[in-house]
Amino acid sequence: MSTALAQQHAGNVLLAVTLSPTSAAHADPDALVVHPLVARLGQVGALQDVQLLAVPRESWPTVQGAVVDALHALPGVLRVDVQDPPRLRAKRGADEL
Repeated sequence: MSTALAQQHAGNVLLAVTLSPTSAAHADPDALVVHPLVARLGQVGALQDVQLLAVPRESWPTVQGAVVDALHALPGVLRVDVQDPPRLRAKRGADEL
């Protein structure tokens, strides 16, 4: 995970929104901003059908239902996945190989 994305994750809950190939949101991805607290971070890597959204972590408990329901109600939205916070991976020692 890039450093910038990890910093985004510290203060925000990230949502990955998967779009159908025929979704109008491909031409206007800002249409996914369904709430004043939602910010669109952009496309996920080279995946043209997945957009990344952010909601401030402190507001998430109060707006979670409204945001997820509004995204699911948009035509062409296949999935809305709340991304888990990044975890550090432990390196294995030479004796563990």
